[in-house]
Order: sequence, then C-alpha cells, then structure tokens
Amino acid sequence: MERNISLVSLLCFIIFNGCLVFEADAVKSQRSEKLKLIHRHSPELGHNPETTLGPPKNSEERLKQLVQSDKARLHAIKRRLGVVGKANDWVEFPFRSAADMGIGQYFVSLRMGTPAKTFTLLVDTGSCLTWFKCKYMCVDCSSVVEGQRYFSPNQSSSFKSIPCSSQECKTIDKESTLVTCPHPNAPCYYDYSYLDGLNVGGSYFNETVKFRFSNGQKKGLEMTMGCTDGLNHKQRFKTVDGVLALGLNPLSFAVKAADEFGGKFSFCLENHWIIKSESSYLVFGAEYPVPNMQFTDLLTEESKMTSLYPIKVTGISVNGTMLDIPSYVWDMTDKGAGGMIVDSGTTVTHLVEQAFDKVIAAFEPSLSMYNKTKGNLDYCFNAPPAGEFDETRVPRVALHFEGGAKLEPAVDSYIFDDSKGGKCLGFSRIAWPEMNILGNLLMQNHLWEFDLANKKVGFARSKCMLD
Repeated sequence: MERNISLVSLLCFIIFNGCLVFEADAVKSQRSEKLKLIHRHSPELGHNPETTLGPPKNSEERLKQLVQSDKARLHAIKRRLGVVGKANDWVEFPFRSAADMGIGQYFVSLRMGTPAKTFTLLVDTGSCLTWFKCKYMCVDCSSVVEGQRYFSPNQSSSFKSIPCSSQECKTIDKESTLVTCPHPNAPCYYDYSYLDGLNVGGSYFNETVKFRFSNGQKKGLEMTMGCTDGLNHKQRFKTVDGVLALGLNPLSFAVKAADEFGGKFSFCLENHWIIKSESSYLVFGAEYPVPNMQFTDLLTEESKMTSLYPIKVTGISVNGTMLDIPSYVWDMTDKGAGGMIVDSGTTVTHLVEQAFDKVIAAFEPSLSMYNKTKGNLDYCFNAPPAGEFDETRVPRVALHFEGGAKLEPAVDSYIFDDSKGGKCLGFSRIAWPEMNILGNLLMQNHLWEFDLANKKVGFARSKCMLD
C-alpha cells in the first residue's frame, strides 16, 4: 500500500477533502488507520472558480487566501472559547486540502453505511460533531440540490436513529442537543454552532464507518454522527458532503478512532510552498521510529474548556537568545486568555501583542536594510525575490515547550512571499487577552503525533515519507 505523506493548510490538524478509502478489521489497539493529505493549492485539485481550491494566480493571491482563511478561523476559535497501547498495523486516510470555508483545511473520503457508500467530508480540528448532508425526515426537502450527494438512512440497514427520549440523547452533547421531543420515538435533535457563527441543525444517529488497515484487514466501527437536512448553507458546502470532526472531545471522530486504534493519531505536513501532486495522511494507531521525536504535555484540564489542543510554551528565542516575554502570556486562564493551542486548521501563527512585539523587535535589526511595506500580514518589507533573497540574514526563531521540547522551523516557515518584491514575517498580532495559536506553516516539514492515551503532543523533523 502507498505510504507517502505530504501536506495542509489541519490540519488545516484536521487538520484533521477527499480521497480516502476507510475500511478495517482488527483487534482494538492493535491496528491503525492512515488518511491522504493534499495541499489546498495542489494542481491535483484543478481550478475551481467558486472556491479557492487549486493553484492561485500568484504568491500574493496565495498568501491573501491563507490570511483570509485564518481570520475566519480565529473568529471561530474566539466563539468556542466563549462558551491504549502500541499499534502493530495502522489505519491511514488520504487527506486533501479544503476550500476556504473557515471551518477546516482538508477533506477526506470515507465509506459509511450498509451497503457502504463513499462521502467526502471537510476535516475540522476545531469541532466535535461529524455530520453528513441527509435526506431524512427533512422539514424542507426543497433545499435538496440536484447533483449533490446525500446520505439516505433508508438505504442503509446499519442506520440507527437515536430517540429523543433515550438516555443516549441526553448525554451526547449538552451544548448542542435540543430539548425538543415531540414524542418518545422522535429523533434526538441538535443545533451545532461553528466558530465562525455558522449553525447546522439535524438529528443524531449511529452508523457503521468502514476502515481498511495497512495490513489489508477490514473493520466496521459504529460512530455517533449527525444527519443535517436543513441545508440553508448549501453554497458553503456545495462540493462536500459534510464535516469530519477532530476536536478533543468524546463525541469527535478523532477521539473515538484513536481510542479504537492505539490511542493516538498523527499527520505530517510537507512544505506548504512547494506544490506537489503527492498526498499526506492522517494516521491512527501507528508508532513511527522517527529520530529525535520531542514531546510536551497536552494540557487536558485546559482542553476541557475548548475541545482544542493546548500545550505549554515556556518561551520564544531568536538566534538562541530567549526573548523577554511576560510568562503570563503562556498561561491559559479559565476565560480562554493566554496559553497556546496547536491548530493545523490555522495557517499563520498568531501571537498576542506582548509576544508579537518582542519577536518583531528581535527581527528588525537584521531586516533594517529593507523598507517596510503594507502587506497581507502585520510586518512586511520590500525584498528581492526568493532566488535572490539572502536567507542567511534572517534570524532563526524557536518555540520552547514545557519539558524541553523545541520547535525550530525553517526560514520559509515564517518568511513568506507577499506581493511582487515583498515578503512578510509569518506571525499575526492579536490583542490581549486572547489565546496564542500555533499555525500549520510553523508546523510544516514535521511529523506531529497526538498521543491522547498518554496526554502528550510530539513532533520531529520529517520528509513526510512512511516506509
């Protein structure tokens, strides 16, 4: 079986758009699963005029698309804050980059139902409910659009509706589950809110998802998911069939699949700026012998507030010198201020003003020969094109995490081409009190492992190839 891994925009985790064949048969914690990842700007996706899939016109347009996507995702994260064993074989899913929708950066195809049918889902590391477009007890079936794909529960013998009077309905998700129960056998309804304000409504159900393992075995796993039939948002989800949730919550696909397949999942993000047709994978259950793997603790108490992936930063250094950033910036409060989350669905790394200003001050002496200019990010400057730009003049930045782990990204992970003759420093300034976000560009060229069983996040430099 093909084992190549390539990049997101996570995760763009998530992140957590479609080319998977999900199928499997194995003993719990003895198998793993892998999903293919394709960059959102890959030529493989072609040109889609109604979305931002496929190659952009130029480097400025590329960065503009990524920044716009981050703005929507940051807004969504703000809204959200308001409110086991080793595997011998793995489950792997091909991952592809998604449209600029603000709720995810990749999509994947999975097979579900009996008989199994294939569906293409957006992957979102910041949400918990996996749902499908459905034709089932729809209030307004006129919203069904010809040419789009829908899950039809009546055509699957393994479909199980969840009654609103059941104990299961009362314990699925208190924030989204509605108290509406017209009669005991009526479906358990939800109204799920996304980070950017989008709401989807429908009913919960249990259904069998098909997995195929790296050793060829197959397995069906029952999952609780959502059937969304009021598609007033059909334009935003025109090219996909729903959302695959990878948030850190018992309801999410990531938590359930990781629990079944070795207690962990991982993905490798290739260089975002080198467009290739190869794909990356989201993998459940595998333990790779990657050299120099570093780990830091996953802050589980803080994650209960957000359903995201918070880790503890101890500082940022530039050319080996630790910056004088107030320590409280890295402490997450019960109101969601401070701290840092790992989010493959966000492109640029967001730093609160106390940290951002120190980073810029450390970079400016080395970039003083270039004139500042207005660009798509907060600090941009005129500079020669990539082939003539002297990267040796650019300071080396590193993020330090609790336990001694240190992320040392390559220069092209934080210096980006903007307009013709312009470049930008790949950090976005956000006001205090907000949360810092580690975006996927600083994560690229690394394998990332989310060990939920042992409550750790690991990373190591990698060429994103599975042997």
